[in-house]
Amino acid sequence: MNRRDILKATGASMIASQLPAAAAPEMGKGGWDSAKLDQAATLMDGWIADGRVQGASILVTQGSRKYARNFGTAKGPEPVFLLASITKPMTAAAVMTLVDEGKLSLDDKVVKFFPAFTGEGRETITVRNLLTHTGGLPDMLGDDEGLREKHAALWDYREGAIKAPLKFPPGTKYSYASMGILLSAEIAQKITGKPIADITDERVFRKLGMRHTGFGLRGRPNGETVPSQAAPAMTEAGKKSWSGWNWNSEYWRNLGAPWGGALGSAADIGRFYDEFLNQRGRVLKPATESLMITNQSPPGVKASGLGFDLPPSVGAPACGPRTFGHNGSTGTYSWADPDTGTICVVLTSLYEAAVRPHPTHLVGELVAQAVAKG
Repeated sequence: MNRRDILKATGASMIASQLPAAAAPEMGKGGWDSAKLDQAATLMDGWIADGRVQGASILVTQGSRKYARNFGTAKGPEPVFLLASITKPMTAAAVMTLVDEGKLSLDDKVVKFFPAFTGEGRETITVRNLLTHTGGLPDMLGDDEGLREKHAALWDYREGAIKAPLKFPPGTKYSYASMGILLSAEIAQKITGKPIADITDERVFRKLGMRHTGFGLRGRPNGETVPSQAAPAMTEAGKKSWSGWNWNSEYWRNLGAPWGGALGSAADIGRFYDEFLNQRGRVLKPATESLMITNQSPPGVKASGLGFDLPPSVGAPACGPRTFGHNGSTGTYSWADPDTGTICVVLTSLYEAAVRPHPTHLVGELVAQAVAKG
């Protein structure tokens, strides 16, 4: 069982806080129920007041409408959080710029870029498999905590991913795989000769005005970011070395892991999602942006966009079927719903496996009700 699975299985006991029963929405298309949004903020206030959550941001946009609140340790106009797996669609967008330029194909085999990537059917794994979690790669490596303890570089994780046993024949199933996103980033680096942090900054963040977001700290003082309520270590060795590699450490916040190491603000995530919601063509061709938020999994396999999650893995019950987005293990949550033109971002300091239901989901469900179609 890997670190992510252990955290899910052994997170803190559930905290009693239930979402009020939802009435059938009576609003028209793209509704905007301010009272319901205030209810979402009040709910988060409660989690902050009793210390269960130390810091949080809520952002909801719909066209020119905007609802934004910061809480607790989230100070300033655009507090910066460790985004965890919301990083993944950002990495995918950077990789897809190379597809748009004709330097890479979704059907390219990974072995084309890493000749040692052979055995167990690895030769058939494509870039599309990497970006849709259908390659059979693991989420985290078996020695993930050990790598963090020794402050491994991304190169070390890449070597581990190339050699990691596959979980199933490529293309036959879906299994969430951070290591697939890592290998897609490593391919982009091999093509451009630049680290994925620089590729994403140049090709995505700067073009969208995402001034508060980067893979790693990139010169920003760690103390200027919102601290995470860091998840516990799983091994005895890890418990002794935890302070040197946990989510708040200089090591982890500077690593810039392309599967979960971005730091950014709720407003910047809104800027990123707006590009795909409206397919403005500032980062990718509009058709490519559309491709990324629609199902690219093989027939009969759980739906996945390219780096983006699709329902039922993302959004809320009141969201439309075209919703796309991503959540993160540090307590981050985000979606965009084309049916209502809404973007919802909820960032917290409380790690996702600590409690069920997590406040991000409770807030997100209230937001979805507030903007639901009539």
